[in-house]
Amino acid sequence: MKKIFIIVSSLIFSCQSENKSVSEVIASNNIELIKLKREEINNKQQEIYKKLNLIDLKLNELENNSKNPIVSTSRIIKQDFNHYVELQGDVKSEKIISIYPEFSGIINEIFVKSGESVDKGQILATIDDGGLKQQLSQLQITYNLAKTTYERQERLWGQKIGSEIQYLESKSMFEAQSKAIEQLTKQLNKTIIKAPFSGIIDNVIVKKGEVVYPGRSNLMLLINMQEMYVESKVPENYINSITKGKDVVIEAPMLNIALKSKIRLVANYINPLNRTYRIEAEIPKNNYKIKPNLNVKLKVNDYTSEDAILIMLNDINIDSNNDEYVYKIINKDGKNYALKTIIETGKNNGNFIEVLKGLTENDEIVSEGARKITNNSEVKIINN
Repeated sequence: MKKIFIIVSSLIFSCQSENKSVSEVIASNNIELIKLKREEINNKQQEIYKKLNLIDLKLNELENNSKNPIVSTSRIIKQDFNHYVELQGDVKSEKIISIYPEFSGIINEIFVKSGESVDKGQILATIDDGGLKQQLSQLQITYNLAKTTYERQERLWGQKIGSEIQYLESKSMFEAQSKAIEQLTKQLNKTIIKAPFSGIIDNVIVKKGEVVYPGRSNLMLLINMQEMYVESKVPENYINSITKGKDVVIEAPMLNIALKSKIRLVANYINPLNRTYRIEAEIPKNNYKIKPNLNVKLKVNDYTSEDAILIMLNDINIDSNNDEYVYKIINKDGKNYALKTIIETGKNNGNFIEVLKGLTENDEIVSEGARKITNNSEVKIINN
């Protein structure tokens, strides 16, 4: 009877444990009920572990029994291919000069400011002439007298009146006064500073009232922003591919600007120190953001191929003989096989590379999963 009672008690506690939550069982403070709840949870946990083990075993079995590696492929289409050589260049201006005076004296007036646009021949500043205008006025009076005397003597001599010496003296005096006026006028013109070409006054250095001297006093900087070009140095190994007329892309990364141009000049001289030659490319249009001496990138088209066979660089493998190869897909009897195909490559642009031999248009090659296959292995193709 005692044994029967124990069994019945256990069944009763078990039923109570199953019908109550963990929090309820703990709150009961019944040690037997708590132990039964623990055993119940532990049995369920073991059962879940067994099911997970069965699933893992089946997965491993299926993966190990897979005969055909899964790959992705791409089909080759002929495309135009342009290869560019990247060079460093500096922006230059055809017309950028520092303006110096040709006459010594005090700056009377400055008619322009920094950043102002000017036209060719526009007056920029004037220098005190030191009395040259008064000298010219006095010389003009003497010149007029010499001219009148000469003309009169010339008429008289034409009528055979008077002596030849009088005629020659008046002629000499007239010519000397004419030369003197011409020379003094040239000197006077040097007191007026004019723009030698149209452009922008980048910086006015001189100030009104300063004394300036020829060749020593820098007055201002004048730049023509519309006639600019890029100069670059090219290694001599490109001498046959980078030539006059080649397409160029001028990139200014700091300004986020890219301009198309062409090589306008290729120098004939190769620098013996760095084995480079000089090229120039004209900047076709300037919006005043590109400035002289700015560092830019020059992408020069050194090679073009029409209807080229292009593949991704990542599609290429290299074998123990240093041969480049790809896996080309061959279909036999409805099955796909990966055939190792040796190729010969040319230039690349960082993403694509030209295939010169080994592949033709519409060939299908492995683009992903090449490491899982060997030559002539059957594969399963899955493309997105």
